Amino acid sequence: MAKVVVSVSVNVRGKDVPLSQVKDASVVRALNELATQVAQGLAGVSCPEHHQPPSAVRLVVDKSGAADLRYDSCCLALRDAIGKKLG
Repeated sequence: MAKVVVSVSVNVRGKDVPLSQVKDASVVRALNELATQVAQGLAGVSCPEHHQPPSAVRLVVDKSGAADLRYDSCCLALRDAIGKKLG
């Protein structure tokens, strides 16, 4: 089973920046934990038709703190499988 890598970016002053550029250690720690939970949740998920996992998985956190999960998928069947797994 391939490991799912989740990248995180945060909206700072209207611009999305990688988590590595965020200076607040508590924010970095919390978002890294969220990314780990998402990666664990997606582990083993693949398209029932094409047998492909999601790729380019990323969390984008807006200025209000809401996280949006984004990823590339081969088709709607993978999207549905991800939705079912993550609920």
